[in-house]
Amino acid sequence: MPGFGSWDSYIAAVSAGQKYRADWNKNFNPTTAAVGGEYHFLTRGAGNPPADALFNTGTNLAWQPVYDTTTNASSIQHGGSVYPYYKYIGNASAFSAAATTMPSVLTLVDLLGFYRVTSVTTTTAQSLTNSISSVTNAITSVDASTDTVTHTFYALLTGTRVQLTTTTTLPAGLSLATDYYVVKVTDTTCKFATSYANAIAGTVVNITDAGTGTHTINTVLPRYTNGAGVQAVMWNTNATPMGAATPNLSLPSYTNAVQATGRATPTTLPIGKTAASNTLVLYSGTGSGKYGPFVPLQNGDTGIAKADQVQISVSYVSGEFSIALVRPILTMPMTTIGLASEREFFSQVTGGAQRIYDGAALYWMLYSAVNTPTNSPFFGHLDFVWN
Repeated sequence: MPGFGSWDSYIAAVSAGQKYRADWNKNFNPTTAAVGGEYHFLTRGAGNPPADALFNTGTNLAWQPVYDTTTNASSIQHGGSVYPYYKYIGNASAFSAAATTMPSVLTLVDLLGFYRVTSVTTTTAQSLTNSISSVTNAITSVDASTDTVTHTFYALLTGTRVQLTTTTTLPAGLSLATDYYVVKVTDTTCKFATSYANAIAGTVVNITDAGTGTHTINTVLPRYTNGAGVQAVMWNTNATPMGAATPNLSLPSYTNAVQATGRATPTTLPIGKTAASNTLVLYSGTGSGKYGPFVPLQNGDTGIAKADQVQISVSYVSGEFSIALVRPILTMPMTTIGLASEREFFSQVTGGAQRIYDGAALYWMLYSAVNTPTNSPFFGHLDFVWN
């Protein structure tokens, strides 16, 4: 499997030019200062990349996948598609010389997609729309003798719930409008099971012919497709603050990483901030009911494959927010104004740092331990290496 097994392989990849340096600079929220203890996305501030114009667009309550190429996403670029190589972050730095910005912590996330919520005066549970065809990738061949398909979806993981479509007839043994669960063989080959348990056990569907026409694999998530390690964040994505209110915020129903449905935020719920400002993670801060930055999950769950419902216990009166599904990548603690936080990841994590998938939409989230002024600038770089 691709990756770095030694310093020699790492040095060889760098020497061969299999690297990309991304220098970034982002300003904090341009409208409202942060209060110590809050989390904010660094998405709306000016800088490089520029402010996004994406996360308050689209249909209410509907899932929208995000890639580094999505229009107006303004995520940090990382060198484009490199498959069949695996891409990692080798080194990173972050700093600020702005007054009262330290100590603070930056968390880099891959934002897989989001649900826009404009119906903030509704206090009952609202169903979220998840299209199983949000992400569609081609099947290029079918081997009925081994029940294996070859496909173009390099990020497809074991346990992912999928459905199949075709222009003519699916391979015999497979059906339309039916949930299957992936058994990954390689990055570009897989088999299908009829349940998550069967996928983990390796009990697969018997495919007896290749079918006719062009077949596709359809999923909800574009990366980390089974939901393992995926977290949810609720944040204000509009320049206008949320209307006054302090509601409990919850996901009354979501599907976890083992594809169990009907999972729910614990009964001790996060509490939103009244008049929450642009980019604020709504329930972050200090005191009872404050969490940061991720929505708490039901006991034992390791991730979210999709969110199925959202609930606001008290009307926010006005405004809007979004629910993002993200995969945390790395954390950069910053302690001193003007002093760079630096991390080298190859020796810290076996085989290099966490893989950065082609199409990853990378963003920083900022934890402010002190009151942080509007437009405070943050700077740094990311070194990507692939092998």
